[in-house]
Amino acid sequence: MNVKTKKHRTIVFVEDNPVVLTAYRNCLEQEGFHVKPATDGLEAMKLLSRLAPDMVILDLMLPKFNGTEVLKFIHSDSRLQAIPIIILSTNSILDAAEEYVLERAHKRLLKDACTPAVMLQAVYELFADTSIFRGSTPAHSSVTSQTSKRKTILFAEDNPVVLTSYRNRLEQGGFQVKPAADGLEAMKILSRLVPDVAVLDLMLPKFSGTDVLKFIHSNPHLNAVSVVILSTSSILAATEEHLLVRANRRLVKATCTPTILLQTIQQLLAGDSAAGQTNGAGPADSKTGNVLDSRHAAA
Repeated sequence: MNVKTKKHRTIVFVEDNPVVLTAYRNCLEQEGFHVKPATDGLEAMKLLSRLAPDMVILDLMLPKFNGTEVLKFIHSDSRLQAIPIIILSTNSILDAAEEYVLERAHKRLLKDACTPAVMLQAVYELFADTSIFRGSTPAHSSVTSQTSKRKTILFAEDNPVVLTSYRNRLEQGGFQVKPAADGLEAMKILSRLVPDVAVLDLMLPKFSGTDVLKFIHSNPHLNAVSVVILSTSSILAATEEHLLVRANRRLVKATCTPTILLQTIQQLLAGDSAAGQTNGAGPADSKTGNVLDSRHAAA
């Protein structure tokens, strides 16, 4: 295969230094590649949730989410697992990164020894390697909305007993429940479909519930998703208010039951803005109320 006939391939380039990004981007685009830039890890995951590029070039030291977290995100999504990945980072960062993370990349390049010409050669070499080349897989893979007649709920909860009890009641109420045992799995699901409601515990492995909340509100295709926080009073109290206001409802685990959650979701989807509010003037704690707040999420 003459790889130089394979122009217009899409490359996601994740780099927070605009000078570095521009230098490599210009070289790649002159060769006919289509470069999609991302300046931080969150923006990269947002971009990768919308499309499956032909290649990813990734710095490891990034704002918001670092490069190793982006690598984990890529390899958690079946759409993205076969994409060739080039790590472009400094020697000190590569030395500090865990080996099992680095093994997920196909090539590692050092910034102080790499030039645009060296990068271009590495890109061509990877595209020429048929053992990793994805062939005719479309470069742009869109996220599709849930079309099932039943309303869909993403339920992110790492306690299997809690998850099962709520899931059973919600499914009895006619909902389709997509469970996620950690924040990474939740973002993986959200990259494939648009649920009607996301129920989030805030204390989750890998990525927290607030990280998932940020992910939802950073992706325009998820703007219509209603969010219910179901967590402990202590975690809710410790979470910054500007994050909590992004959720439509807040429920306290200690006093919430599967039936209360079902009713809250039904009222939320029916557009009842008063659903689940406490009777008191201030936020309820786990002993005095089920719902801490009912502010609507910011657009």
